[in-house]
Amino acid sequence: MTIPPSATAREPQRSTRRTPRSVNQSHTTMMSCQDTVLQRGGRRKPAQDAGTRTALALVCLALVAYFPTVAGLDPKFDPSTRMRLVLVPADAAVGSVIYRLRATDEEFEYPLQFELVGDASSSTVQIESLPCTKYNSICQANVLLTRRLEPGRYYDFQVSVKDTKGGMSVQSCSITATNFTTPHDVIFPHKAGIIMVPEDAKKGTELDYVLSNKNPLLPKSVYLELWGSPLFGIRQKILTPDTTEGTIFLLGQLDFEKQAMYHLTVLANDAYAEPGQDTRNIAGLEVVVIVEDVQDVPPVFTVAPPVTRLPAGLIPGDKVLQVHAEDGDKGVPREIRYGLVSEGNPFTSFFDINETSGEISLLRPLDDILALTHAGDPVLLTVIAEEVKVARDEPPAMATTVQLAFFLPERSNSPPYFENDHYVARLEENAAPGTVLPFTDPYTPRVMDDDAGKNGVFSLTLLGNNGTFEISPNVAEGHANFVVRVRDNARLDYETATYVHFQILAQELGPATNLSTLVNVTVYLSDVNDNAPVFEQSDYLVDLPENMTAGTRVVQVHATDVDTAGLGGRVRYTQILGAQNTSLQLDPASGLVTVALSNHGFDREAMPEYHLWVEARDDDGIGNRAQVPLVIRLIDVNDETPTFDRSLYEFILAPDLRNFTAPAVIHAIDRDAEAPNNEVRYELIYGNYENKFFLHPITGELRLNAPLVTRAGPASRRRRRQAGSLTTNSDSSQQQQQKDADVFVLTARAFDLGVPVRFSTTTIRVYPPESRTRTVTFIVPGRDPDRKKVQDTLADITGGRVIIQELRPYTSGDGGIPTDILGGGAGGGGSATERSVVIATILYDTDSVVDIEKIQQRLSINGTVTNIISQEERSAILYKAENRVLFWLLIFLAILLALGILTLLLCCICPRCPLNATNRKRILRVNNIEDDVHLVHRKQGIGKQ
Repeated sequence: MTIPPSATAREPQRSTRRTPRSVNQSHTTMMSCQDTVLQRGGRRKPAQDAGTRTALALVCLALVAYFPTVAGLDPKFDPSTRMRLVLVPADAAVGSVIYRLRATDEEFEYPLQFELVGDASSSTVQIESLPCTKYNSICQANVLLTRRLEPGRYYDFQVSVKDTKGGMSVQSCSITATNFTTPHDVIFPHKAGIIMVPEDAKKGTELDYVLSNKNPLLPKSVYLELWGSPLFGIRQKILTPDTTEGTIFLLGQLDFEKQAMYHLTVLANDAYAEPGQDTRNIAGLEVVVIVEDVQDVPPVFTVAPPVTRLPAGLIPGDKVLQVHAEDGDKGVPREIRYGLVSEGNPFTSFFDINETSGEISLLRPLDDILALTHAGDPVLLTVIAEEVKVARDEPPAMATTVQLAFFLPERSNSPPYFENDHYVARLEENAAPGTVLPFTDPYTPRVMDDDAGKNGVFSLTLLGNNGTFEISPNVAEGHANFVVRVRDNARLDYETATYVHFQILAQELGPATNLSTLVNVTVYLSDVNDNAPVFEQSDYLVDLPENMTAGTRVVQVHATDVDTAGLGGRVRYTQILGAQNTSLQLDPASGLVTVALSNHGFDREAMPEYHLWVEARDDDGIGNRAQVPLVIRLIDVNDETPTFDRSLYEFILAPDLRNFTAPAVIHAIDRDAEAPNNEVRYELIYGNYENKFFLHPITGELRLNAPLVTRAGPASRRRRRQAGSLTTNSDSSQQQQQKDADVFVLTARAFDLGVPVRFSTTTIRVYPPESRTRTVTFIVPGRDPDRKKVQDTLADITGGRVIIQELRPYTSGDGGIPTDILGGGAGGGGSATERSVVIATILYDTDSVVDIEKIQQRLSINGTVTNIISQEERSAILYKAENRVLFWLLIFLAILLALGILTLLLCCICPRCPLNATNRKRILRVNNIEDDVHLVHRKQGIGKQ
């Protein structure tokens, strides 16, 4: 089957992302737009083609400028699943999967959602997105067939894929039906049709397997998937390059009673497809798993009333009740037999049960049972239901028991009664749980029952209190003093209700009695200061001009307190919290907020709105507090003047006097926050004689209305040069006047559109295109040189006035600059990555002077151009100089230390040295007639005396 040409040229993938991503890809978007339109239009003549391409380029540029959309970062369909034209055999089943779509997103904004574009109800297919998370590399979707296909008919539709942030791509799809029959036996040489599995099969049990052949046109093997239930999985293995085996195994525990049958689907990706007749990339196989019942659930009682009250006229042989049980295994249920468990139960002999019907009857009189029991005690029976095993190889029989309670009839008696016919108490609102309800005189919290024995046992219960209180004791005999405590204080709110009403029920617990007594209890609540003030509004939003003055009314807040005025209900407004709160004044009584200072600090340019909180407290300003948001939105006022980024703009005319050597643009900024206060316009106010110049009011670009004629033409300049050659001592003042006459001086004004209008002015100097003007490209060391120092240095070198037009880092091959001139040298300053390109315009006067000594002074410092080096290089040089000084200082100290050690060694060896051991101490004895004197003579050693 041949594919028609129309099916091979479908609409390209489109992007509808609204969020701008990257301007760098706008060129790609424009080219795609142009190529798409040209493709649809077919062939054109060369002239028409060129004109059409130019028009389309302009349209696409406008679209890119207005919609900076980047298709490259939107979700993308997998190129292998484009569905340009899919051939599907006409026997494809309705509801089957005929194709698998895949898409990716470079930003991983998963999950991706696949949808049909247009009316999905009338479409032949249905899109089903598969689970996908941010940990997946791709997201997938199944294309399902919703109705039978007609052979030879084409079905066109569009599919979109969206990410979580709204990015979307759309692709056009087409399918057609062929007269080919799907070769299921070739796709799946072995099928797993119906699988029988017992419900007690273990996890990991292998159930069956399938074989699948791959598509002969694709290099990939078949990839198998299993869908339908999380209790089953598939394990695949490649048997041959063309055949893949998938083993279906059990992942979870089966339960026949919950589900007895599972419908599974095996999907084979890139399975066999007949070339030219079938181009589907997926094939499906239905598998049915039937769960076999196993005897593993005991009988279940369906009828077994837990409590039964026996009537007084019951006699032996009468039916008491009937129980019923069923086998818990629903596949092959067994018969049930009933019985009574007599072990440890003395009452089993008083009753009988039919083993097949489950009917329980009385065997002995009730008086015999009453003699063995206490009044009110129930009679407990245990009934067993057991399965009937009818075959030897069957699993063991299982049994279930249930306990029944019978209440016997009782003799008549008197009801209990209270000490008072009603009770009244007082309690503070919101009393803590556990607080005892105080009953003062004349109320006595006591209840009594005059019956003796079992008939005197009664219970105490509260009615109508919704869990607010609890009573103890719950059960008493004869008489008891009861205590009522707070259990939940939610209803104890004086503002909701000033009192609470409930009842106390005293009821006997006899087996056949319902004697009871009710008494009313009223609890009056006392008000306390437990509520915070409540503002009338949840928040206050105010719009004020940013130039408001002191005393300006901001807002008046109001809060109320539901508590009694004498108990904290008096509200005072205490403070304002938040930024610039000191600039506001709050009246504590009325809640009026005003501006306290004229210099308040509220500035629309700094912050569009200010969020503050107003606090109110009850109990005259010292009790419970509440806060309400106060948002002040500032209205922009025209209080900022446009400011030029330069005080002087200088431009040079081109040689043809029709334009400038570089774009002549002036720029001013208005720091107001909103339009029209921050919208700047430009105009020329002085110097534009004869209307030679035009200043664009919005962009600030200076243009020429017509080619200029300088006030000193070429003939005049030639005559001046000739006169200068003849007369060397010409008047310099006349030359300066003539030079100034060629310079146009304009005054421009920048003004805003606010009220009142604010403006500022700047000066524009336009120089003529004389030969004394040159544009030179300089290479200077450093990546970020100081602009002012570079300009001064270049001015000294060139002897003219330097205007830097551009300063940028140097890159390899920048502007055609040869790299051999940057290969080093004494003042090389490093590699190309450490240099900068300076493009400057040099204005030479008629009497330019170059001072060589000044240039040498600038360039001779450290042998490099240090006055234009970058800040990073300057820091590195200082660091190296400090390290160099420290290094030589350490060398000098090491030399001194070595000399000292050598001197000490030589002195110790030399006999004449004072440090020698033999000369350290000499003692001379001199006898004198008059006195005995011991003269000790010591040689002075080296050291401190």
